[in-house]
Amino acid sequence: MPPRPIKEPKLESLLPPILSLLPNAYSAHQKCLTTTARLVHSNHHVLAVEILFQTSKELLKINEGSSGVELGVRMIQVMSEGEIQVDEKSRASITQLLALTPTSGPWRKKLADSAIKWSQQFGECPTGDPNLHQYIGELYYKDRAFPLAERHLLASGKRDAAQTLAQMMFEWSEKGQLDPGPYAVRGTLPFLAQSPPSILPALTFLTQFLSLLSSSSYQSNFNTTLPSQTSYSLNEIHLTSSPTLNFLQLALITVQRAPAPGVSGITARGMDGGISKEWEGLCRRYSRNSGTNGVLAQKEVQEVLMQISTEVFKIPPPRGAGGNDLLQNLMGSLFGGGGGGAGAIGTR
Repeated sequence: MPPRPIKEPKLESLLPPILSLLPNAYSAHQKCLTTTARLVHSNHHVLAVEILFQTSKELLKINEGSSGVELGVRMIQVMSEGEIQVDEKSRASITQLLALTPTSGPWRKKLADSAIKWSQQFGECPTGDPNLHQYIGELYYKDRAFPLAERHLLASGKRDAAQTLAQMMFEWSEKGQLDPGPYAVRGTLPFLAQSPPSILPALTFLTQFLSLLSSSSYQSNFNTTLPSQTSYSLNEIHLTSSPTLNFLQLALITVQRAPAPGVSGITARGMDGGISKEWEGLCRRYSRNSGTNGVLAQKEVQEVLMQISTEVFKIPPPRGAGGNDLLQNLMGSLFGGGGGGAGAIGTR
């Protein structure tokens, strides 16, 4: 007799026995892991992912956060093992689970971190999928988890994410009741310090943030408005009582006039120092105007401004400088801190 054909595993035969065990979360969880382990062993990664997704979703719906997220993380691991790429379908599976994950406890962060790590390897962006970063950042923003939201909204680099970031920083500064300068730095300098500078989100953030401030109780600190005299950046410059806000607007315009990538430092500076000399003068003047206790004078901000000077404006760094991830230092210290406040910088 000829050998009996091997039946291909199918979702409609494997999933119902798992879901029928609910609301016994432990039994459903264990049977799902056992079933999908066999599928992965036989190289049926796509089917294993679908079963893990469906079971995780049902567990999260009945508030079984721990078991649901554990299966969600396992789903992402199987996606990595099966080299499943970031696309609309794979991204949607993750965002659906994130939306159902409890806001309390470590579960949402655990699932989000796993998703970003997978997207770094199997997406087009080495820092993680911009759409995933935006979705996760917006979830954290709605949860009022501002430090976590900030990290993802900055990493997204998308225009909508920058607008959300501006709204969040406005709320974080208590709608201008706290000095908004440090919050504007948080939403602008990280974009300008990228290589090459990420102009669109920086422009979007700063424009939206200033617009929100001008319609709040901070309005009295807006002194006058001047045309920016550029056709590719801010339409106008808002002169305010804050040296930080004034500096960031001029910094954004100046960075857009920086030497093109590939231009040598000598060529960029020319005979008169060129735009690099203007940048140095701008940083020096406003750091002085900010005062020794101002945000622009802080060590971490000065280090990032030096990084922009070196990488964007081709200015040789001071002897002994460099060798560290200055932007990471900035985000880890000046921009760090948990809870609902902005740490030390929020008081300046």
